[in-house]
Amino acid sequence: MSDFLPEGIIINILKRLPVNPLIRCMCVSRSWYTLISSPEFVSTHLNFTIASNEGPPLLLLRRCIRKIERYELYCDNESFDRHFRLQFPFRSINSFFTIIGSCNGLLCLSDDRVFYMNTIIIWNPCVKKSVFLPKPNLIYNSYGSFMQSLGFGFDPVSNDYKVVRITYTDLDRCLPQVELYRLSMGVWQDISHLSLEYIIHNRSRQAYINWATHWIARSVDGNDLILLFDMCYEVFREMILPGTLAKDDFPRNKELVIYKESLALVLCDASGVEHEFCVWMMEEYGVEQSWTKLFNVNFHNFGGGFMKPLWVRKDGEVLIVTKDGTLVSCEYSNGAQVNDLGVHGSRSEEYLRSVHVDGYIKSVVLLDKGPDFSDAVTLSKLPSLQSDDCGSDDEP
Repeated sequence: MSDFLPEGIIINILKRLPVNPLIRCMCVSRSWYTLISSPEFVSTHLNFTIASNEGPPLLLLRRCIRKIERYELYCDNESFDRHFRLQFPFRSINSFFTIIGSCNGLLCLSDDRVFYMNTIIIWNPCVKKSVFLPKPNLIYNSYGSFMQSLGFGFDPVSNDYKVVRITYTDLDRCLPQVELYRLSMGVWQDISHLSLEYIIHNRSRQAYINWATHWIARSVDGNDLILLFDMCYEVFREMILPGTLAKDDFPRNKELVIYKESLALVLCDASGVEHEFCVWMMEEYGVEQSWTKLFNVNFHNFGGGFMKPLWVRKDGEVLIVTKDGTLVSCEYSNGAQVNDLGVHGSRSEEYLRSVHVDGYIKSVVLLDKGPDFSDAVTLSKLPSLQSDDCGSDDEP
């Protein structure tokens, strides 16, 4: 029947399908395989998925359980339903990977938590494709000790995914070496001439929004700020933190997240003296005067003890991992009520450090790439028609 339908109608139908049924449709005919795996259709499907915004958003939860990295998707709804568990095919030398970021269904992973292994991966678990980036130009074996920060994002102008690597070999100088990897080219380019004299906080989490990746950094005068790298123009810029936080001498952990498609800042006491955290949001992107303090939560309101804020949910609740490894959601508007989400772990330091939450959407990005990409989709790896599952629900 498809032979009698115009290609435009076929595309209009196929772009509305979820990822798994769409991949199954590649088996219908050679023409459908060619159509679905084309770069043009991959972009069309992604843009429709983002624009349609159907159903609750998905959250990626990563934990390290019995030395096995476990990646799961949960619905960001009231009951925090588990959507499915992803099949994780990689093995870290450092117990677990650093999740650099999530963008358009792709995850960027780096094996650098303790030892720099020069292993950086861009992975789409839904189509079971990944690319291992080549070794950067500056590595430990050739240079010596250093500290690195990574950023990952998408350039809609060139329709390309990019990884920026910022390497500090002399913290007293502050001027880093910078390399840029473009997926379309497959090589690292030295762009150190664009670097600014800021030191990104060690292990600073990136926040990707408005085609730029953002980190918490420190200037030469000792003030904290937000350093960003624009994926389109490939330049660095800076933003000011709210209020007096730039010159805050109190030891606070500052992390950037995305909340309601806006840049948000989570501050948590790092000394253990004040058991509280607060959340700020930049209501209008790039307008420093639009920083607004949303709420302040004291841990003593619900028992005290160590708690690590992970993410701000779509309804404003904050996801937190407690000292015993339990994932809870804190609702602050009615006296800091805490809801146990039924996701439990352990008190071990390795487990608590491994817990990571990020936003996620399912896509077929990388489906148009050739067999040189590992984990290429084959009939034996296709998900079954009985479930809309990119992975497995089996317990480890």
